[in-house]
Amino acid sequence: MNISTDPYIWAAAILTICVFSFLYKDNPAFCFAEHLAVGLSTGYLLCIYWQNVMMPELVTPLMEHGTDTQAHLWVAVILCFFWACKYFPKGKDLFRISLAFWIAIDLGLTIPAFMEARVLAQIAGTINVSLSGDPTEVLGTIVLVLGTIAALTYFFFSKAHEGIVGATAKVGTWVLMVGFGATFSYVVLSRLYLLIGRMLFLLHDWLGIV
Repeated sequence: MNISTDPYIWAAAILTICVFSFLYKDNPAFCFAEHLAVGLSTGYLLCIYWQNVMMPELVTPLMEHGTDTQAHLWVAVILCFFWACKYFPKGKDLFRISLAFWIAIDLGLTIPAFMEARVLAQIAGTINVSLSGDPTEVLGTIVLVLGTIAALTYFFFSKAHEGIVGATAKVGTWVLMVGFGATFSYVVLSRLYLLIGRMLFLLHDWLGIV
């Protein structure tokens, strides 16, 4: 056994054990580690946003060109002050203006990106298939196309799920279950990977057992 003498490793090990203590029951040690992680994450993100977004995109342009070419940025400043109005009873309705503006901008930026990456790309990948190559690739392509059609048929409610439509929808149910199972197993494996990393840290970097 070769226990580490690095104080940073000791701090990380103690906090790791505090988090693992939740496996027994909720306790003050876990609450301390949880609040510390949330506080450090919030402070870190605040510094990152301030240095990489607020300063170069808002504060500096306003200080240099706030009365001419960048005057429109004052609208963002006003909206930021509107956010704070939530805590004042007489001006809390102004908060709704900033909230509505933020939701509109967020949806306007998110929906096209989501459609491009998750919907249109999937449709293009399913349509632009190739039946050339070795038999394994051809079989995989056929299963992909038929599975996609079956899964989409399950969500087709304009016609009763009877006959061929019903059989295809039932196959689509199995396809969806396989997809959900694969997603769940991926999440479980990723969490196991994190657990293994923490255990190796404790046994190798901290205690020096392995």
